[in-house]
Amino acid sequence: MRCHECDEKSCSQGNPCRETDSLSLYSDEEGRLMRAAAEVETLYYGELNRLQEICEFARRLGVTRIGIAFCVGLADEVRLIAEAFETAGLEVRSVCCKVGSLTKEEMGMPVRPWVGAVSCNPAEQARILDDEGCGLLVVVGLCVGHDTLFYRHAKAPVTTLVTKDRKLGHNPVAAVTCPYIRKRLNEAPRERQA
Repeated sequence: MRCHECDEKSCSQGNPCRETDSLSLYSDEEGRLMRAAAEVETLYYGELNRLQEICEFARRLGVTRIGIAFCVGLADEVRLIAEAFETAGLEVRSVCCKVGSLTKEEMGMPVRPWVGAVSCNPAEQARILDDEGCGLLVVVGLCVGHDTLFYRHAKAPVTTLVTKDRKLGHNPVAAVTCPYIRKRLNEAPRERQA
């Protein structure tokens, strides 16, 4: 499939170019998540920001305890996010990326002075939040790849509030929406040297 090349998107009008048996993908739990997501989209389309949508999604799922997996570099923002969740009636648990203090050396990774010797630990973040009994997990600024591992290890449903982009102020879509940034996308990146 190369849907990004299709100008018509007839599937959005109920005329799919490919017949599927998608309904079978939504078991009881997936169907419950899908219905709650559809309710939030339909009832609040364009009215709520993503933080508010997460609160409403959690409410519709009956979630009372929400977990935040966050990058230690966004600790100040997470305090405000947790406050917003608590104001919405949610009990908050949070785990920063450096939990467990694994070193990069222990993990067989190179140590560079500009990022520190302690490794992120996304698998442990997921395990702790699942052990805490969180009904919904929220990612706030985990690194590319670390977020992937977190999603893979989490047992509870996961959504993302902040996608890390150090260069663009955590607004990665600016790379394609801003013409000044977009024209530089194909430039070869320079690796930092020790």
